[in-house]
Amino acid sequence: MLEIREVTDLETGLVYTGFGRKGSNTVHSYFTVMSWRADSRFILIGADVDPATMAGKIMEIDSATGSARVIQEDMLCYNGLVSANDVFCYSTGAELMALDLRTGVRQLIAKQPKGCPFLEPLSITNEGKRLGVYWEEAGRYAIGTVDTATGEVQTVICPDFAKPYTIANHAMINPVYPEQLFYAHEGNTEHIVDRIWSVATETGEACNLYEQRRLPGGENGEYVGHEMWSYDGEWLYFVKYSHSPTAPVGICRVSRDGRSVEFINGEHRYWHACPSPDGRYVVADTLLDEGEGSEIVLVDLATRKSRLLCRVNRWNRHPGHPHPSFSPDSRKIVFTFADEHRDLRVGIMELAPSHREEQHAYDPGCRR
Repeated sequence: MLEIREVTDLETGLVYTGFGRKGSNTVHSYFTVMSWRADSRFILIGADVDPATMAGKIMEIDSATGSARVIQEDMLCYNGLVSANDVFCYSTGAELMALDLRTGVRQLIAKQPKGCPFLEPLSITNEGKRLGVYWEEAGRYAIGTVDTATGEVQTVICPDFAKPYTIANHAMINPVYPEQLFYAHEGNTEHIVDRIWSVATETGEACNLYEQRRLPGGENGEYVGHEMWSYDGEWLYFVKYSHSPTAPVGICRVSRDGRSVEFINGEHRYWHACPSPDGRYVVADTLLDEGEGSEIVLVDLATRKSRLLCRVNRWNRHPGHPHPSFSPDSRKIVFTFADEHRDLRVGIMELAPSHREEQHAYDPGCRR
């Protein structure tokens, strides 16, 4: 059983609930995947997570009562997601599995034809019919999709990035437009000048969706990463890190066709940024100068202003990054934090009614 404690942030006075256990690590999943059930009450988390392997038990927690049940033993904490119809999709090596959280029925979705393990994190469309996946095959990375009904695994593209940065990862299918996949050119942030890619699933035609600016000498002028689709599929959010040589720096987004780019907010040293399902907010964590600390920040997309929710301790390595994200109803924020013993716990904060009930006229903000 997990311990429940209320934590009051000393600076903001806001309260959140912490779930965890002394001497053990309890973690929230990656920020790009949904870990809540559709009712925004039950959430899946990783418990007894081994920092060396990032594996542990996947548990379902009732955020109202704290009651919990084990869903899956010995699984990587970032290897699953919850679909909008309450199906827990997860990978076990070269197999993709589905557990219906309402009925308890577990079944195989698909097998990777060549036995290559599916890599985390997974992604899924809003209607749950197609997954975005990636894997390593014969020294190259493949970006693909899986049809959840038929189990068909489709290789969309094997990007041919030059050495030393050959990795293509974080395949994320557009949640509304399944014919579009995002993938990242992974590597040293300072040296990657073409991080953000989009590929058409039907044709395999790829484009560098966001063209990073260069310095006069040709060096990279924008250090970007930690991408995520908006829930309406129209925007890809990302962070332009604070040590980028060119301004402005902060939370940005690019339209799914690559034609529009917007700067959202640069009031903090942002790290990961997650848009809310209702399209009104972004929640983000930050990097602080002092030690292993982070701020959890809420950004209003209408005003483009930020509000500090709380400050937490974190780890510099996975799985101790905060990775804040929203519940399906956009009313709760979940994140990982380190307690006074450096044990990891899951924090859940409910937004005040004043946040939820305010109506804003949308301001498209600055365009580049």
